[in-house]
Amino acid sequence: MTDIHPQIPALRTLQRQDRRLTSLEKKLGGIPARISGLDSDLHKLEQLLVAERGKLEETRSFQSRQENQLHDEEDQIRNSKAKLGQIKTARELNAQQRELETTRRMVQTRTGEISKLQDAVSKTEQQIAKMEAQLSALRSAAEAEKLRLAAERTYLEENIDKARKLRAKSVQGIEREILANYERIRKRLGGLAFVAAHRERCTACKMMIPHILYMRLLKGREILPCESCGRLLYWSGHFPEDHEKHETLKPKPAEDVVPGVPEF
Repeated sequence: MTDIHPQIPALRTLQRQDRRLTSLEKKLGGIPARISGLDSDLHKLEQLLVAERGKLEETRSFQSRQENQLHDEEDQIRNSKAKLGQIKTARELNAQQRELETTRRMVQTRTGEISKLQDAVSKTEQQIAKMEAQLSALRSAAEAEKLRLAAERTYLEENIDKARKLRAKSVQGIEREILANYERIRKRLGGLAFVAAHRERCTACKMMIPHILYMRLLKGREILPCESCGRLLYWSGHFPEDHEKHETLKPKPAEDVVPGVPEF
């Protein structure tokens, strides 16, 4: 690193810390939603299982009513057959036979319906057994995931606390006016306020930097804003790590660049 303005490496360090802190806080903030998602998935499957059990009970109840009606019709057939021997007139015999035939057709139809209901009950029982197994597996997986998320939360909280303490130390070495400007830009532009200038372009908005301004950045004596997005700039060449990183990135065609949108 060349002899540059001391605020440049200090701001760069702060920006890197802030990006890490933001990432940690975002991960921590997402944990409740992930837990809620697990609970929601469980609740949905539980409700489906309740509905399927209700469907099974309704089918069984309907089947029971059909079987009772079948028993009544079979009794009616037996009674009709017993009456045949007591009938004295042809008219009564014809009427009794018609009634007997109608009841037999009803029995035949109802027997088929009961068979279908038995199949439906069997299939629903199998479906319920499958859903119960899925629910059990999902509960186990959810509990394991919640334990993992609890450990992740502890890890994140500890590291966020460390990162905040480290940041508090870092800001002590930055001039008040520069820090205030940095914080204002960071709040306005989604957390990215201090970025590298590489090959006469701002690496955040990708817009060209005027040559005279770029030459001043190369000297490393000033902290200057990008005329396009307003972020504070430093020359990537002052930090070999940054220079190599941006050298390996494939530049986007000018027409694909959206001004003000940083590329991470």
